[in-house]
Amino acid sequence: MTEPEKARLIDWQVGLDATGGNQALLCELITIFFDEYPKQLAGIREAIESRSGKELRRFAHTLKGCLRYFGDSKAGSLASDLEVMAADDIFDNGSGLLEDLRLEVERLLPELREYLDEHQ
Repeated sequence: MTEPEKARLIDWQVGLDATGGNQALLCELITIFFDEYPKQLAGIREAIESRSGKELRRFAHTLKGCLRYFGDSKAGSLASDLEVMAADDIFDNGSGLLEDLRLEVERLLPELREYLDEHQ
């Protein structure tokens, strides 16, 4: 009996559909994500600390947009929650949500690296 395939966190068909089936473009988007996500998380942290709803909304929205290429994910949902929080100028649970978001993004990274290794 073989070990069952591990559950995937990423729906690659979503990214391929968004890029018209262009794997090279999807790889480029993944590479951009690797470059940008730390900046987005840092921006979210700074916006929460300074209680800037405008900046929190901008950074959360940008990260959510990047994550959408990888299908529905807990990370995308958390980025959306932060965006809604920002629109309502609510910051009370911002740090907790940010930590959850960071952990969920980190869970995606191995699959993203694996995709790049297989398709570049």
